[in-house]
Amino acid sequence: MADALRALIGAVGLDVTHTAELEADPGSAWTLRFPTDRVHHVWVATRSQPVWVGRGEERERLERGTAALLVPGAAAWVGTDQHAHPPPTVTGTCPDWGLGVAMVLTGVHHGTAAFGPLMPEALALPDCCTTVWRPDASDDLRRTLEHLDEQVHRRWPGPYQDALARMLVLTVLSAWRPPVLQDNSLTRAIDAIADLEATTTLAVPELAALTRVSPSTLLRRFRATTGLTPDEFARWFRTLPVRAALSAGMPHDRVAADHGFPSVAAMHRVIRRVERTTPRLNRSLPDVPIPP
Repeated sequence: MADALRALIGAVGLDVTHTAELEADPGSAWTLRFPTDRVHHVWVATRSQPVWVGRGEERERLERGTAALLVPGAAAWVGTDQHAHPPPTVTGTCPDWGLGVAMVLTGVHHGTAAFGPLMPEALALPDCCTTVWRPDASDDLRRTLEHLDEQVHRRWPGPYQDALARMLVLTVLSAWRPPVLQDNSLTRAIDAIADLEATTTLAVPELAALTRVSPSTLLRRFRATTGLTPDEFARWFRTLPVRAALSAGMPHDRVAADHGFPSVAAMHRVIRRVERTTPRLNRSLPDVPIPP
C-alpha cells in the first residue's frame, strides 16, 4: 500500500542540503544569523545542547534531540539564548580530551531545504515548524544526528550528510503532519487513494470498509479533516504530480501522456475541476499542545 505522506512530498518536491555543524568556544554565547532567502527553508537540529531558533518575530527553544524548519522570506537565526550575540567563533586550539572529537563542535547542525511551488497547498507548513511538542520524533532525530556526526571522518562526507539531513527534515514533516493527514482514522483510506491508478476509483463504502466506519462517518471525517469529499480529495491528490510537472515547465502533451490522460484537453478539464475545489482544502494549523 502506498504512503500518503511520501506521495505528498514526492509530488511537492524536496531537496535538502547539509551546510555545517556549528563550532564555538565552549561556554560562549553566540547567535548565527542566516542570509535572508526567498527560496530555501532553513533547518536546524541540535543533539547535545538546547538552543533557540527564530524567524521574524517568532522564536522557540529547541531541546536536545529536536529540530526546526523555518520558511524563507524573513530573517532566521539560531543562538544559545533569546538575546543577540556575536557569531560563533573559535579563538584557539581546543583539545579533544582523548575523545577524538574537537570540543568546539556544538552538536548543532543546519542546512537548507527547497520545496516545489505546491508546498503551501499540499503541506501547509507554518513559518516555524518544530518537533518540540512531538516527543516520539526525538529518538529518530538523535540517531540521525549521531550518524551525521560520524560522517566527518569520511573522505567525502557530503552525499552522506545530505542524505541524513533529508532524514532530519522528513522527521520534522512527519511530526508536523500536514493538515489533510491529521486524522489517524483516515490513514488507511488516504493511503488507498494514494495507491490508486489514474483510471481507478474507490467508492465511499469501500473506503469506509477500510477504515471500519460507516459511509456517513467517513464522509463527515473526510470533510472535517480535508475540507473535501473522498472523491474530490482523490482528484486533488492525483493531480498534484501533474500540476507539479506543469509548474516545472514540462510540455503539456508529455505530462498528459505520462499521467494517463487521453489528451491535453482532458487533462486541463480535470485540473480546472480540481481548482474549483481547492479553496475548500484544509490548510489550517493543527492543534499543538502547549504545556503550562
